[in-house]
Amino acid sequence: MKKLLIGLIFFSFGCSSNQKDIRSIELICYNWDLKYPTESFKGKFYIQPKLYSIINLNGENQTYVCEFSPNKTEFYFHSKVDAKLITDLVKCLPEIDKNKAIISSYKQDGCMESSPTFRLKVLHSNNEEKYYEYYFQKKNNIDSVIKKLYVALKINQIERKYEKIKDTLSFAEKKKAIISFSMHKDTLSMPLPGLPTYNKVKFK
Repeated sequence: MKKLLIGLIFFSFGCSSNQKDIRSIELICYNWDLKYPTESFKGKFYIQPKLYSIINLNGENQTYVCEFSPNKTEFYFHSKVDAKLITDLVKCLPEIDKNKAIISSYKQDGCMESSPTFRLKVLHSNNEEKYYEYYFQKKNNIDSVIKKLYVALKINQIERKYEKIKDTLSFAEKKKAIISFSMHKDTLSMPLPGLPTYNKVKFK
């Protein structure tokens, strides 16, 4: 019994110290969208990131933000957020992993769009990668943790508390990789609807 108790203590300590094993976290917030068909183009479903960020545990980050008002504008920048935001996110990872939320529907309200999806890629010091998916559920504090981090990154962009990223090519390749992974995972759990025909884009 004593050995079992000691083992449980070591196990608990190991879980609580996982943060030390994390090298970086990639966070992406995205929607599914549709490039509308034309007479010469059959249309295409794609993922549009609203925000993508590679974040270290100290809050240093490289971030991409896409805005659509009034026109599509893309920002690539380096900034820093409060490290506590990252600590809180790491603490939530086991709960996010337990929920195992998956995309359940695609919808169209003026344009084909899914509910905002968050995906996390955690890179450990031994180069092990683990992915987490999350959708707002309004029933726990994970929503608050992710929203606070999202807002902090957006505020840095809005208030220009950043420096421009010098190596956008390497960053863009990582963004492309997590988009491809997200497309694969989402369509595995729920296949996309059929492409609409030209001039007939209303569907549920």
